[in-house]
Amino acid sequence: MRIRGAGSGFFGFGSGGDSRSDSFKQGRRPGQKVQGKLLKWVSEDMAWVEIEGHKLLAQLQSKPPVGALLTFLIKQLQPDIVLKEIFGVSTAGSTAVSMANDFDTARTLFENALRDSVEDLCKQPHTERLKAFLALLSNDKKLLSTFLDAAVCIQTINFTIDSNAIGNILYQPWLIPSGRRHIALIRPQKSHPDTEPITETAMEFELGQMGMVRAEFIHKRSTTGYRLKLQHITKGEDVKRYLVSRKHLDLAGEVQCIGISKLPQASHGGILAELMFAQKK
Repeated sequence: MRIRGAGSGFFGFGSGGDSRSDSFKQGRRPGQKVQGKLLKWVSEDMAWVEIEGHKLLAQLQSKPPVGALLTFLIKQLQPDIVLKEIFGVSTAGSTAVSMANDFDTARTLFENALRDSVEDLCKQPHTERLKAFLALLSNDKKLLSTFLDAAVCIQTINFTIDSNAIGNILYQPWLIPSGRRHIALIRPQKSHPDTEPITETAMEFELGQMGMVRAEFIHKRSTTGYRLKLQHITKGEDVKRYLVSRKHLDLAGEVQCIGISKLPQASHGGILAELMFAQKK
């Protein structure tokens, strides 16, 4: 599938195609997967598809319904954009599993590429950590590309799930650079006319001998309570001291530990796996 004017089978942009084509190419590379949503059929085999904010006219082999999620492989970007439809319409369950696997792969590739810079990032004060992280990305095209792959996967997941009911997924590896398999979930704010608004956040990562760490925060205006779920429960006090120090996290007001427990075996796959499994039902 090519950009309009490049022969039979294409992906084309509407008006302003050249500038949109250039915009689509930025931060992408051959071999990368992208996902889109079918917006509207315009003929028997032509439809408008939105891929990560870009509206494209696509010639499709499959016959998915409007609203279906489609996955494409970038075959080439120069001189023309060529995308291959690799999954026709998928069921909700298989789409969820595919999205989770795509992110897990992209995250692993990025964290492997970041490994040589972790020590320097850890030396940065938490207030300067994001700035240093962005500077690192701007000076390393390969690292930037792998991070964007992971960010695009998160964007696709958030586009697919019901954020009003479930929340939003975040990937913020600069918070604890020495950790791996970072993921966070901010759940919808809960409020009542007679009480303060409450925000719930679950943050997860693997950290050396501590194994997998899941911290579940409950934020109010002046206090933050958190519950720790640890793969290795014997490291509970170490993690508690780490969080209370607030050297790496901006936690407003008083910080209280509600409890420490062992992370259930069924949760070792991580927050995202649990969320995507729920999407299958």
